[in-house]
Formats: sequence, structure tokens, C-alpha cells
Amino acid sequence: MKTVYARVIGIDVAADKIDVNDSHSKISHTMPNTVAAITRQLVAKIESKTDTLVVCEATGGYEHVVVDAMHLAGIAVCVANPRQVRDFAKGHGYLEKSDSIDALIIRRFGEDVELHLTPQRSAQDKQHQALVRRRCQVLDMLSQEQNRLNQTFDSNALAMIKKMVSYLKTQLKELDQQLGKLLSERAKTDPNVNILRSVPGVGAVTTSTLIAELPELGQLNRGEIAKLVGVAPMINQTGKSDKKRKARGGRSQVRNVLYMAALVATRHNAVIKRFYLRLLSRGKAKKLALIAAMRKLLTILNDMVRNGTAWRRTEPSKSKKEVTTAPSLS
Repeated sequence: MKTVYARVIGIDVAADKIDVNDSHSKISHTMPNTVAAITRQLVAKIESKTDTLVVCEATGGYEHVVVDAMHLAGIAVCVANPRQVRDFAKGHGYLEKSDSIDALIIRRFGEDVELHLTPQRSAQDKQHQALVRRRCQVLDMLSQEQNRLNQTFDSNALAMIKKMVSYLKTQLKELDQQLGKLLSERAKTDPNVNILRSVPGVGAVTTSTLIAELPELGQLNRGEIAKLVGVAPMINQTGKSDKKRKARGGRSQVRNVLYMAALVATRHNAVIKRFYLRLLSRGKAKKLALIAAMRKLLTILNDMVRNGTAWRRTEPSKSKKEVTTAPSLS
């Protein structure tokens, strides 16, 4: 059920400024994107903080100043998906685009659409997220440089690329070590770390990514979490035509690590392996079966985190087969 707020404020975020659109029409101007300016010119003018919702878009990190200021003031805040906001704008006839128009659209989006609030993050959460995202960046650069090795024939350029590949591999190794240490420290206070790592197929990288990029894990139902990540097949039906359902959208970084985790799980996780092989035996294409395995793994993890239960294993039976139990899923 959608929570109705008495006041909704839309914010278009840029690197050095923000544009504000207020449903009460009391704050509608541009201000610097700094904690001091936002606190003085925005937060101080919000009388009833518990009845106010602030909405902004994900902008690659520039939105963190707004989000932190709202959390510090006890104001509900949501970081919306830019693609969804843009689709909303087109659907309402807003074809022009400017910072002030974007702020208006974001405010209307917050008024009309059911949103999930952005949870407050600790300093440890922010550090964890920064390292996870840096690891993803290094992997992207490493892939690009390795591709260039096969496209370059000049010996000098080739030597530079090899040097960069070596450096990136070293940095990737350092990042993995730092993430491992962070997980070990976090496990002392956060039971979700051990819950996630108890599942066969889920390693340190997947655990770190889920913790850093999917704080909603365990708080949503199975359908909601699958749509949020982008592994839920979307209905595409009109009249007598019922087209093939495709999974799309969602959080690509979470989906990428979930793909690798599911791939490992189809070999080493008894529950996922059995599910995957059953789909293949019914004639399901391997790619579609793997996406279904990703969704199955995600919903298992979601249930485990919500219930606070780790993956359970019993002693091997007389038939020497491992008996593994997990939340019952269809």
C-alpha cells in the first residue's frame, strides 16, 4: 500500500547544484549541492519532516549529498531510477527537458508512483559500496584493455597495454583482499554476512555486492525483489497476442554477480542444480533456465535474510547423497 505524504519535494541533482520543486510551492529554486546549503536553504524550511518525502534520481554519486542530508534530518528520501522517471515524463507529455522541468517531473513521479525509500547507510556501508563499485570499474577497464591486446600491433603500444593489464590485475587483487577484510569485520555485527555466505555458490564478491547494492534484500516479497534486480519475466500481452516474456531493467551490477553465482550454484548447490536440470529436461533453453536459476537463488537469499536463517545441511544419508534444506520455494 502506497504511503501518502502531505508534502513531496522533487530534486534534480547536478555535480555542483540542485534544482528543487516543492508541492507546497515554498521552495522552488536552485542551490549549491553541498550539505551546508541544503541544510540551510532546504531542510530548515521543512516544518513537518515526518510528513515530507524528498525524491531525486540516481546520478552516479552526486545524489549522496542530498540523501545524507535528508537522513541526518530524519526526512524520508527516495533515489529513483532515471529511466523510470523519463518514461513517466514522456507518458505525461513532458517532451522538453531542463533542470527545472526535471525537478517538477521528479516531484510528480514521487506523488503518483509507489516508491521504496532509500535506507540510511553507515560509514561502513559507504566504504563497502565504494569498494564494490571500484571493483566493477576495474573489471570493466581490465576487459577493455585485454580486448585491445588483440587489436594492437605496435610494439610500444602493446607494451603499454600489457603494463596497464598487470596494474589492473594487481588492483583487483587488492580490492578482493580489502573486501574480504570488510566482510570479516562486518560479520561480527551483521548476521546477514554469514547467512549469505552459507549458501553454496555465493562467495565473497556476491555477498559484498548484495550487501552494498541491494539493502532491500529481506525486506520485499519474492516478486518485488526479482523485479528490483531485473530477473522477473515481464508480461507482454495484447489482445490475442501473448509474446515471450523477458526479464529486463533492474540493477545490472547485482544481476551480473548473481549470474556468476547461479552458474556456480548449478554445479555445487543441490537445490539450484536440481531446479536447473529439471528445467533443461523440460526443454527449456540453457540461457532461460539459468535466468530462472538466478531468480530462484535470489528468492532463496531473500527469504533467508528475512527469516534470519542460514543454509542448513544435514549429515549425508546412507545413500551417500547430501541432503540440503532451504526455504521452500515453488
